[in-house]
Amino acid sequence: MLKALFLVFLVCYYPAVSSAQKVKRKGTTVKREQTNEPVSKFSVNQLQGKWQEVKRFKAKDNSSIDFTDSLLMIFADTKVTLKDVTSMRMTMTGEAETEAPNTLIVAGDTYSILSLDTAKLVIKDDEFTRELEKRNQLHYESYGKIKIETDTLSNPVNIDIHILKGNWFIYAKKAEPGSVSDKTALIKSLNINSINDEGIAFGEVAFYVSGITRTAACQLVTQRGVLKIISDKESWTFTIYKADGKEFIFGEKGKLVYFSKMQ
Repeated sequence: MLKALFLVFLVCYYPAVSSAQKVKRKGTTVKREQTNEPVSKFSVNQLQGKWQEVKRFKAKDNSSIDFTDSLLMIFADTKVTLKDVTSMRMTMTGEAETEAPNTLIVAGDTYSILSLDTAKLVIKDDEFTRELEKRNQLHYESYGKIKIETDTLSNPVNIDIHILKGNWFIYAKKAEPGSVSDKTALIKSLNINSINDEGIAFGEVAFYVSGITRTAACQLVTQRGVLKIISDKESWTFTIYKADGKEFIFGEKGKLVYFSKMQ
């Protein structure tokens, strides 16, 4: 009987001793799972101000398309107002927020931010990729507010074409009655990015005909106060009235004159 009890004691004691002898090696630590929450690459603070869509591409194949309903976004703190150039009315106002890693939510609409800097925003949804530019003033805001001094439209001025290098946005137009029709190609912006040794400038012109916005590569030539803009879609010949590096005024006095500023 004593032998049987002794054997039972040994059986119960041995696992406890073995377990006690399994000591962690010095210097080892317990591994804990770490959950790193993703951080958004962008913030609403980077978007403060006014943005206007200038280019649009099909999301499926990235092919450029013409459009009339240029998207406008106006950010103020955490609020955003969406508007389109065609209707010239406020379409929606709501909250603006960003989510990780690159999602932008504006008044319930969701986009992916492809790139963002101080001058350009590129966003994408299931249908389109849109390129927007930062604006100090949106085009519709200048209606009825632009005071045009008649003395700026005097004689043609000769200029050094290099002063035109940059991105020019048309902030106002002065058109005399009957000088513009639905078929007139009206310029929206000029982006001049290079000038060769012969004094020919190269860039891109954005314009619209019958409300449809188009863009085209172009060449610009100036001579004796005359500006020629040549593209494979449209061409224009204008008189230059002012070009000082900050403001560029050109057109045809008595018909249609463009007032533009460097962006």
